[in-house]
Amino acid sequence: MTDQPDVTPKQQLDLIWDYIKGFHAVHLIAIGTELGLFEAINKATEGITAARLAHMLGLHAPYVEIWCKTGCAYSLIHIDETGHLRLAPHMDQLLADKDSPRYIADYSLAATGFYTDDFRRYPEFFKSGEVFTFQQHGPEFSAQIGTMISGFHKLIAYKLLPSVDGVAETLAAGGNILDVGCGTGGLLIQVALANPTCRCVGIDVDKHGIEQAQANIVAAGLENRVSVVLADGSEVAYEDEFDAVTMCEVLHELPLEVRGEVLAGACKALKAGGVMLILDETYPSRSADLAAREYNLAIQTAFNELIWGNIVPTAEEQDELLHFAGFVRVERSQIATYLTALTAWKL
Repeated sequence: MTDQPDVTPKQQLDLIWDYIKGFHAVHLIAIGTELGLFEAINKATEGITAARLAHMLGLHAPYVEIWCKTGCAYSLIHIDETGHLRLAPHMDQLLADKDSPRYIADYSLAATGFYTDDFRRYPEFFKSGEVFTFQQHGPEFSAQIGTMISGFHKLIAYKLLPSVDGVAETLAAGGNILDVGCGTGGLLIQVALANPTCRCVGIDVDKHGIEQAQANIVAAGLENRVSVVLADGSEVAYEDEFDAVTMCEVLHELPLEVRGEVLAGACKALKAGGVMLILDETYPSRSADLAAREYNLAIQTAFNELIWGNIVPTAEEQDELLHFAGFVRVERSQIATYLTALTAWKL
């Protein structure tokens, strides 16, 4: 490694301390999410003291006070001169409002839960090359993933899909949609709620996700319009049947050897002129871009899901896969800085 004279040892030390601070901040968010602290602060529109907050939630007041002060230090909470707490600007959407498409607090629970469990496996797996797949993680994991990406489901159902020419009108007129890699059914349910006459079908290889999806569909009262099937994505049997196909945070999870086959099956399932919408991460093609902010989530995902066997594709790889599958036009846009929306059409 060559020395970089414009970077000082102190700057590098500060960088490492910032990373350590981030580790603690993620745990603080996870604790606040699990205990309902953020929600309680958000509901107290006139502000609330740490002591009152602890009393409301039945928690130990001295611990809550330090949690609040630390949250203030991390710019998540504001404490005024009277000791009253309020969430920092926009943190209500990010940490307290579960109906907001920007809600991200559940990610902290995943990070301090199953991601941490996986990281403990890394040293041995780095030696053996073993893989611990998504499906091997179990039902609680599948449910947590579904919850964690629920904001993405709302983004697709209420913003991205309706923005594609003709899709909103088609679904409103009773069109149908296929979700490949439907998980626990969150996207299917949101699309069905947004389009009261459309039909939604989902497929997934994860039996835990399918079982949870079936329960979620019944709970939402949508079993007459929404259904799911346990199937490998490479076994898509539909042909010229759907107006749209979606894939949310799934492309990078497909094994390399079946990616082309899955996308070809999705294209086959579409009617002529149908559209496929993919929301996923895009890995940088150049080493010079590895530290660029727009690739942060892709870099993080590739590392977090390393032993799942997942590989995040580059833009060039995404385009090649879609064209090989039979899509004639591919458009891409950057969503919320870190995500890529790919829209592809069938002739």
